[in-house]
Parts: sequence; C-alpha cells; structure tokens
Amino acid sequence: MNRKQLIAQAALQLFAERGFENTSTALIAKAAEVSEALIFKHFGNKDHLLDYIIRSGYKRIIEQGRGRLPENAPLELIYRIIDLPYTLVQEEPAFWKLQNRLVDVAVARTQHERFLQPLPVLLTTAFQQLGYQQPDKEARLLMLLVEVLWKSLATQDHADIPEMLAFIKTKYGPQA
Repeated sequence: MNRKQLIAQAALQLFAERGFENTSTALIAKAAEVSEALIFKHFGNKDHLLDYIIRSGYKRIIEQGRGRLPENAPLELIYRIIDLPYTLVQEEPAFWKLQNRLVDVAVARTQHERFLQPLPVLLTTAFQQLGYQQPDKEARLLMLLVEVLWKSLATQDHADIPEMLAFIKTKYGPQA
C-alpha cells in the first residue's frame, strides 16, 4: 500500500468513526504515520480527500461486484439484490458507515445514486419475467427496502439480518 492509499485508509476509518467534521488532518496524519503536509500534497485539502475516498470506494465496490447480479435468472437476481446491502456492508463496513454519515454531502449522494441506478431497471425486468402485475412498483418497493437495510446495517450490528433476508425472500417467486 502506497502512502496515498495509507492516508485514504486512515481517513476512511476516522471519518466513519468520528465523522468528517470531527476529524482533523492532523489526526489523519497521526493515524497514517505521515506528515500533515503529505496529506495536502496528495489531496490538496480534506474535502478532496473525502471525495477521493468516496469515488475510489464506489469504484472498488463496482469492480468487485461485476457478475454478482445474474440478469438471466430473475428470481436469483431479486435474491441477490436483497442480499446486496448485507454482503457489501460485511465486505467494507467502514465505507458504508461513512456513506451513511454523508447523506447530505453531494458527492456521496451522487455516487450512491449512480451505483444504484441500474438496479430498478433490472428488478422491473425480473418482476416482469416472473409475471408480477405491477413490476415497476414491486421494483420501487424492493429498492426502498434495500435502502432501509443498508442504513440499518451501516449503523448497527444486526446478527438477525440473515434470518430477516431469508424471510424477505419468501415474499418473492413466480406469479400464477
């Protein structure tokens, strides 16, 4: 890991735990064991550092997730989208905790919306293939549920989430 990545990793952990406003560049420098000047050299300021963390976090998550959502198996796609918040928060808890803290920060909101953008279309198609009467509304409802799961997982430890995910999956299947 190079120094820029080390700084970003230390900042991610601190921002997630303490909040962006409550984390100074001096504290980041201490945690990363670098000079504060090096932070400014790599990022210019704390806002640019946050922007880098968010953008690189979503880039990393998208790259890791390629092929995770099978478009040719509608029920499997729905189940994987239901599992998505749990899976991603398990893989990168600090990133999602930070993302949850940044709901009012434009770059965080924009990146999250861009990340989620293909999901409603995929879900609508899956619900159509399964014979649902109102596939677009089913997709919107499931996306609302996914967002709530994300927020809950990012802010609390829920040992019962796998059980809840299994219960949610029982609500979906081919329609007669």
